[in-house]
Amino acid sequence: MEFTASPDYTFPDDPKPANGAGNDSTGGAAGPPPPAGSSALASGTKPDGTPVPQPEAAATHPHHNPFYGMYAWTPWFEHEDPTNAPRANVTLRVEEGKRYFVRHITFVGNTTTRDNVIRREIRLYENAPFNTEALKMSVRRINQLGYFKPVEDKGVDIQKVDSPDPNTPPQVDVKLKVEEQNRNQITFGAGVSQYEGFFGQLAFQTSNFMGRGETFSVSAQKGNLASNYSVGFTEPFLWDRPITAGIQVFDSQIQYVGQFTQKSKGVTTTWGFPLSPFSRIFAAYSYQAVRVTDLNPLYTQTAALVNNPFLADSLLLNQNGERKISKIGPSYVYNTVDNPIFPTNGRKVTLGADFAGLGGNTKFYDLNAEGVYFKKLNTRTSLGFRAATQYIRPLGTLPNGDPEVLPIFEKVVLGGEYSIRGFDLRSVGPRDLRTGLVIGGNKSLLGNAEYLINIAGPVRLVLFYDIGQVRDTGEGFAMKEPVQRLTTIGGLTTADSLTALYAVTGFNNTLPTRADTIGETSAWKVSTGAEIRFFMPVLNVPFRLIFAANPSRTNVLDNNLQPEKLWKFRFAVGTTF
Repeated sequence: MEFTASPDYTFPDDPKPANGAGNDSTGGAAGPPPPAGSSALASGTKPDGTPVPQPEAAATHPHHNPFYGMYAWTPWFEHEDPTNAPRANVTLRVEEGKRYFVRHITFVGNTTTRDNVIRREIRLYENAPFNTEALKMSVRRINQLGYFKPVEDKGVDIQKVDSPDPNTPPQVDVKLKVEEQNRNQITFGAGVSQYEGFFGQLAFQTSNFMGRGETFSVSAQKGNLASNYSVGFTEPFLWDRPITAGIQVFDSQIQYVGQFTQKSKGVTTTWGFPLSPFSRIFAAYSYQAVRVTDLNPLYTQTAALVNNPFLADSLLLNQNGERKISKIGPSYVYNTVDNPIFPTNGRKVTLGADFAGLGGNTKFYDLNAEGVYFKKLNTRTSLGFRAATQYIRPLGTLPNGDPEVLPIFEKVVLGGEYSIRGFDLRSVGPRDLRTGLVIGGNKSLLGNAEYLINIAGPVRLVLFYDIGQVRDTGEGFAMKEPVQRLTTIGGLTTADSLTALYAVTGFNNTLPTRADTIGETSAWKVSTGAEIRFFMPVLNVPFRLIFAANPSRTNVLDNNLQPEKLWKFRFAVGTTF
């Protein structure tokens, strides 16, 4: 039988209790004698006569009861025949060490961050009993801030306090050594990504504003596909209490290539309250005016609108292209992920709901859930997993009495570097058969897996596997989905079945059509490959070079309305999850 312990923090020069048959390590009354027919391992031999490690050197460990410093155990074995015993009953005598109290907690190395910002994350208290589990939790919470380089075991210094008063209980001083890292992000430059296209940006963002732990951002970004102007501020400890309060004002525009342009103006405010050391609940309210412009002409073809009677309302054709959305939503977040930039261990659970209809002219509810898990394998490698789902449904009726319809920008879609990396943005989802354009669904499932390899410093190699599917109202999730061809009754026949997925009918728009099923394929769209992820200290954002293969891509078209390719390469920023 083997007993092991893996302490993270130890007391220096702590006297080790003496181990022996029936001797009390604290100098008190004698302990219980060994059972009859047994012998102490401290005698130096096993039942077969081989030597054993001395318990005094091998069996003294920091106490797993968090309020005590050390413990020691003395093993005894019992057998009928000491000279020929293949098995023995082992009795362990455990002796608790001293109970220590915390005298002072100090921080070293926080040249920018104020002491109170770190201290409010500490779950160890001065003049209270020392608690190893609370110390571990405190270190994890400090690492989660992202203000410092990860605090390891060597960054925790515990020193015993010598007191001239013998009546004073044993005390320790705890010193945490941190090293600041730049959390101020000043960006001035240009770049390219699938989401923004070619863009220029001037922005300032900090998650540790003036060392107070507050988040402040102001940005102006202009590109050929997207523009974004915003100002935001978040206070994580309002009124010196663990209450989060934040506000953001924004004016943004994004062009979805080959589909439409979405322009949004509005304000969002967020409040958060702690439930436990690693969980919080939030309540958010937002009001925004959203306008859809530059619609692809294929959306407004008469035949396309006839085939989908709700498409006109989804495209806001009957509302001057604009919707006003007033929504409120609670959410729950549990997060033990160790680092916000380069995570290696921990888990995160997010549950959220949005309800639109308190004002504005759009009514719906949106439910979403996400789970993230990281597992550190060794000092260089770790695993990461994410599972996410979303369900959205309109509420009420339109002024003309028709059922409420979700605007196209609220419809559920997948694709892009933040969901299924090998597919174009907004390319995975239900399509209009006649035009090939994505009209979106109302529910989705998404899974991501990553094997992260630390190459050198800020460079990582990430092997990934992404999978997901989107379904519309009345459809259920499935393993297979039909491959359909739109046939115009009395019209010209398409050259081949693939052409029917994205070709526009030429001269028979007024003729009736039908959808013919010509086969089936996997309903799960899959992308797998590798990416190089490197962190730029000046910009404080991960850059990514993504090489992807799309083995399951039938029924998916790219942003040029061509069948999705097997191989894809793209440049991106940020992380998938």
